[in-house]
Amino acid sequence: MPSYRLLIEYDGSRFAGWQVQASGRTVQGVLLDGLRRVTGQAEIDLQGAGRTDAGVHALGQVASLRCRAAFAPESALAELERELPPDVVVLDLQPAARGFHARHDAVARAYRYQIAQRRSAFGKRTTWWVAQELDVAAMAQAAQAFCGRHDFRAFVRRPGEADATLVEVESMDVRRVGEVVLLRLVASHFLWNQVRRMVAALVAIGLGAEAPDAVRAWLSGAMQPPAGSAPAAGLFLEAVRYPGEIWNLPELTPVGVPWQRRALAQGTRDMLGYKKGRK
Repeated sequence: MPSYRLLIEYDGSRFAGWQVQASGRTVQGVLLDGLRRVTGQAEIDLQGAGRTDAGVHALGQVASLRCRAAFAPESALAELERELPPDVVVLDLQPAARGFHARHDAVARAYRYQIAQRRSAFGKRTTWWVAQELDVAAMAQAAQAFCGRHDFRAFVRRPGEADATLVEVESMDVRRVGEVVLLRLVASHFLWNQVRRMVAALVAIGLGAEAPDAVRAWLSGAMQPPAGSAPAAGLFLEAVRYPGEIWNLPELTPVGVPWQRRALAQGTRDMLGYKKGRK
């Protein structure tokens, strides 16, 4: 069976997640419908590298496609651009090695999370609005304790839902860009809801409700991390890495939300002052 590799971008706001379900609109379901129309083939297997939850977005989801007959990727890509709804886009479609599986073959995944420090008319779909000022330095310090190979049992949403809870976290980056706090997490894989629980715990540290050195106690089981998860809206599957590939992550900047209110407001005042002076 011919195999193909897709690079996909989507706004998860109106999806019930990646995976096909008995009811509800899903990314996988929308893509399968489009691919069946474009290729004329009913028997298609499509697997994503990350099974994103409802409301979670993707900047670089990777999917593997297997079908019975080969097709021309260039023309299929052009047809998909016309066929698919505006909230899901196939950025690239290429032949892949026989047997390529987007999820099983992946060696690392990068997620980003966006926290807005001011209310925005455009931010509801792409950020978590935290009105109180966050101590980003404390969050960045605490994030480094997550790096390495640890048992993340404490960050599984419900006890017993994951048998293997060891995860190798390669890196965590926390920074403020304008009025948005951005987090990037890179790991071999992530447990269900793990990223959102880690973000919520770091926000508790940023608010002063938890100490930066609490992370080690959470991972060891000496203490329980804060309950609850960060909202799905701020989470993006950013990229997926495969063996032998060069992986250059893009600059960490906000997506889908204004992040320079003060600069914009000052520019507006300057403009109005300039016009007033011209009268």
